[in-house]
Parts: sequence; C-alpha cells; structure tokens
Amino acid sequence: MFERFTDSARTVVVDAQHQARRLGHRQIGTPHLLLALLAEDDGLLAGHGVSAEAVETALRRALEQPAPSRPSRVDDAEMLASLGIDVHRIREAVEASFGPGALDRALGSDRDAPGGRRGPLSRLTRRRRGRPAARDERRTLASPSGAARRRARPGTHLAFSPDARKTLELSLREALRLGDRSIDSDHVLLGLLRCDDGLAAGLLAGLGVPPGDLRAAVERRRRRSA
Repeated sequence: MFERFTDSARTVVVDAQHQARRLGHRQIGTPHLLLALLAEDDGLLAGHGVSAEAVETALRRALEQPAPSRPSRVDDAEMLASLGIDVHRIREAVEASFGPGALDRALGSDRDAPGGRRGPLSRLTRRRRGRPAARDERRTLASPSGAARRRARPGTHLAFSPDARKTLELSLREALRLGDRSIDSDHVLLGLLRCDDGLAAGLLAGLGVPPGDLRAAVERRRRRSA
C-alpha cells in the first residue's frame, strides 16, 4: 500500500512517528497522525479551530484519565438471578428433600467426573472471572513503563496502533472512492475521520469539530483543485 503514497502522505507517516516519540508514547496512534497532518496543514484544519496545541492538550487530558478497570469477578448466582432463577431457593429445596449439604455433595461428585471435566452442576454454580476490559487506543498510548520508554528512543521503530493502521487502510479506500490513483495527505485525513472509534476522532469531537463538516470541506477543496 505504501508505494501508492505521495510525498505529502509519506511525510505525514514519518512525522507521526516523530510525534509519538516526542511525546514518549509506545505506539503511533491516530492522535500522532492528526498532529502530523496539522504540520502539513494549509489552513483547512486551522480554519475549523484545530491546532496542534489544542490537540496535545486534549490528548494529555485523555491519557491522564484512569484506564478502564477490569470487571470484578461475577458470581453465577447473580447472573442467574438476573434471569429470574433463584439459586438459593434451589439449594433450600434440594436440602429439604435430601438433607443439609446435599447440593455440595452432588457438586463434589460432579467435579470428580471422569477425565476431570466439570459436569452441569459444577458449571452452574462455579464463579467466573470477569473478562478484561477491551483495549482502546488510550490504553495503548498511555505513558509507557521504563522498558517502553527505551523502545521510544530516537532511531527505534514504533509500531502503529490498530486504529492508526485502520486509518491508513481507510485512506486507501478513500482514494479508490474518489477515483485517485495515489494516496496523499487529504486521503489520510479522510481515513482518520472515517476511523470514528480512534482516539483522534474523540479529540476532534471534544474540540467541537464535526467530522462530517471537515470531510465535506476536504472534498470541496479537492473538487476545486481538480
């Protein structure tokens, strides 16, 4: 894909790595692409109230927010209760018929099933560990540990975050959509605006910049220059 990039698009990609390293981040994310686009801006972004200083301030605030915590362990009894199934009443009914501890004895034999596999009773009452929170770009770019800082030294290569890679893929789609044979910085900006789950899109929204308005402005400019 990179062989289709014009000099302006290549400059954005290279400068995005510089921006990430300058800020001490562990990967190249969509905010770094946005900062690199601002360095190449001919007034379109500035005309919509977007400046490098505003983006960096918003980015710093976003990264200072606590990362989403992992969910606590969830008791299956709570999950079943949400479905209208009262496990405690089931236990009381079983023990009324078969004596105290009957359900626990049944669970013990269930766990001792051949092959070490858990049977249905054990699966019903065992506790589950919550799934970790989804990794978002803010977590990926958060201020790195000492090892990650060493990886961010000049001369080292920084990987693109998943959202930054998605942005570059979308820039190719934007070029194809517009019938262009090469990818320039405008296509990168359009790809950035299409990647609405990236951190840069959230920063722009926080600055009061509607992505649709910015997209329309880019396309109007391209039509005038055609």
